[in-house]
Amino acid sequence: MTYKIESIDLYVRETPPGRMLFLLGTQTRSTVSKQDRINPLGHVRMVVKNSNGETFGCSGDRLSVRWLDKRPGRDKSLKLRELVDLIHFARDAYLAAPEFESPFEQWRRMHPKIMEAGRKSGQEALTSSFASALMERAMLDAVCRLEDQPIFEMVKQNRLGFEPGRVHKRLGEMQLAEFLPDRPMTQFSLRHTVGLADPLSNEELPNESRVNDGLPETLEEYIRDDGIRHFKIKISGNVDADFDRLRRIWDLVLAADQPVITLDANESYSDLASFEKLVNRLDQELTGLFQHILYIEQPLPRRTTLDRSTTDIIRRISQRKPLLIDEADGTVDAYSQAREIGYEGTSHKNCKGFFKSLLNYALVMHHSLQDENAFLSAEDLQNLPVVPLHQDFATLGILGIDHCERNGHHYNYGLSMLSDRDKQNVIAHHPDMYVQRGDESFLRIDNGAVRCDSLQCAGFGIRDEPDWESMTPLKEWINSRHPSNNARR
Repeated sequence: MTYKIESIDLYVRETPPGRMLFLLGTQTRSTVSKQDRINPLGHVRMVVKNSNGETFGCSGDRLSVRWLDKRPGRDKSLKLRELVDLIHFARDAYLAAPEFESPFEQWRRMHPKIMEAGRKSGQEALTSSFASALMERAMLDAVCRLEDQPIFEMVKQNRLGFEPGRVHKRLGEMQLAEFLPDRPMTQFSLRHTVGLADPLSNEELPNESRVNDGLPETLEEYIRDDGIRHFKIKISGNVDADFDRLRRIWDLVLAADQPVITLDANESYSDLASFEKLVNRLDQELTGLFQHILYIEQPLPRRTTLDRSTTDIIRRISQRKPLLIDEADGTVDAYSQAREIGYEGTSHKNCKGFFKSLLNYALVMHHSLQDENAFLSAEDLQNLPVVPLHQDFATLGILGIDHCERNGHHYNYGLSMLSDRDKQNVIAHHPDMYVQRGDESFLRIDNGAVRCDSLQCAGFGIRDEPDWESMTPLKEWINSRHPSNNARR
């Protein structure tokens, strides 16, 4: 069946400043402004038609340039302009070749073009993947809606044209449907991120420093109020500081029922010897916590992660705790390269690409069948409602990952970023996911988990068309808030 893209429109939803401060990398409290706590959400509206008719598809993601591009000397405004330019390029590429027989074939045509454009303009691979993923998911949402099927069924019935062997030859004729359950996973435990600036105990957050908006503010309160038992702890690259903070956190998470822990270095350990020192010290001096760690994420900067000279020490550390790549996973072959060095896992994030995650899932299945350790995790710090959060949960239902990093509800106040129309739709159609408290609605967390059965609707987890009129066209937004004579658009 032939599909044709009729139009693509780009929007931004500005959000209120986050309720809590989050530090990334070398940032300190004094270097993070109120503007840094605003998380604009980029959105795509794509109209696609086939013989069944015509419909919209959408996608959305936080324009998280602080994470996509951490290169020094490049201010946030510059990175935003460059990201917007690349999103416009991706839009133009899809419109220039609007007809396709299957979403996977269209992605195979478009993704390399967008990645190449990013390389030529000096962008990080993650930035290029982000632009590509926005178009990819909007296309998938529209195709699923045209076929009146949820994304899980389209994958299960192989109606997206997905052939992993076309990208990774070792996968041969593998059919992903063989590894999927009859029904998607619809309940997920939340892995609460403990950021470098996040208050831990109630004692260390005096009342005058509190937000006092009725929501938990400390790690201690999240464990008590939401029943959280999965934790993702950020580490800074300073062995002594990281060890001391982990020791304090361990004392608190003991209150949780069978705590599960992951560590995330966010590229902070430029020296592998220092990272190994931390691992050894945790094993010897903080054994209880060490035994509860599932894996450690992205210790090295992305530029040195795939350096084969690190193989010996990476493999040595991996024998003690599995290592995972995240920021280094910018290309479709990054996970395969990382495995050759000694990393066992990689992260799923919708912003890195849906088909990319399916390909990595297929690689995990392939290696697991050969009794090799391989895994896929779910990471995404500030995934916000509606479109980004719902589409990511829908993807997790396919990948079968039962716990995921989720902290949008911690750093942001409920559905405060949405229009009244979007809020009404969410409450009406997703009562399993949200609960009303006073004048606002919030993610419904029961015993540390969220149920998402309502996402199994025609489309890619999106039941209602977003309120586009409440958003700002992307071109208008970037020109008004981040003007530049050098901006192409």
